[in-house]
Amino acid sequence: MLIFDTSVYNRMLQDGVPSDDILAAVRAGYFMRTTDLSIGEVCATQDSTKRKTIFEWVRKSQAGPGDYLLPQNEILRLLIAAYERDPTRFDWRAVNVSSVSCAQEIARGNFINDDALAEEQFQSLKRAKEEFEGVWSHLRPKLREVVQRHGKTAPIRFQEVLPMVESEGGLLWSFGQGLYSRAALGDASESTVRDFMTKCPLFRAIAYAYLLVWFDRSLADRHKRERYGAGRIDLFMSIYLPYCDAFISAEGHRMQEKCLREIARVARLATEVRSYDDFCHSTVLAASRHRGA
Repeated sequence: MLIFDTSVYNRMLQDGVPSDDILAAVRAGYFMRTTDLSIGEVCATQDSTKRKTIFEWVRKSQAGPGDYLLPQNEILRLLIAAYERDPTRFDWRAVNVSSVSCAQEIARGNFINDDALAEEQFQSLKRAKEEFEGVWSHLRPKLREVVQRHGKTAPIRFQEVLPMVESEGGLLWSFGQGLYSRAALGDASESTVRDFMTKCPLFRAIAYAYLLVWFDRSLADRHKRERYGAGRIDLFMSIYLPYCDAFISAEGHRMQEKCLREIARVARLATEVRSYDDFCHSTVLAASRHRGA
């Protein structure tokens, strides 16, 4: 199973014809999963010509076996509801998080022609990004004061803070409780969140994504830190990692690739996070070997 980040479709727009060869190999060998987050980003493209062209690459990628994964908030809601119905027998893989109707809507593609919708989506994502970054920037001076008060220096590596945030009462569980309580009907105690996080890898992924941005934006030494500067949507893609064998990113600075790879590591996910160039190279080689066999 394969997931392309939105940046891959933008890259296909740049590359043109060679991308058709890559997609032909993808359709022949992979089950392609399209994410709601990617479609939302494509819809927010203000240039109507560019938006329609990028969307054509999305539709081409969906021409073979594949499905459409729901928004991250809806996925969490469904999983938490299933867990609360029967915590002891909960299996995240048994919860359907795909949408046939959305996949059909992509095939029709009527919504992509709506310029007003594109502008509304663009402004919505812009506001969400500003609010998201604002939370962490406002937290930075408060954390700096705490660090200085205790005679400490700000950490420079994410690995340094993991023992503290993963301990009992640590920030990992606080972030988990915050995420869980948004959709929960029942108990959102640390013990409940610990159990759910153990049983639900995508919940672990999104919780560690929040930790990573907390470290990068709010806590770490700004000048010396190991940087994890991926944006809001790039980080939120982490919730989809357990639903694929490989997640492919073409983000120019490769920051998303770095961040998602680190999240996959600390959340103990088997998903491989790869660059688009690396994926294309290996796909072309595999196709060449197959033709030569």
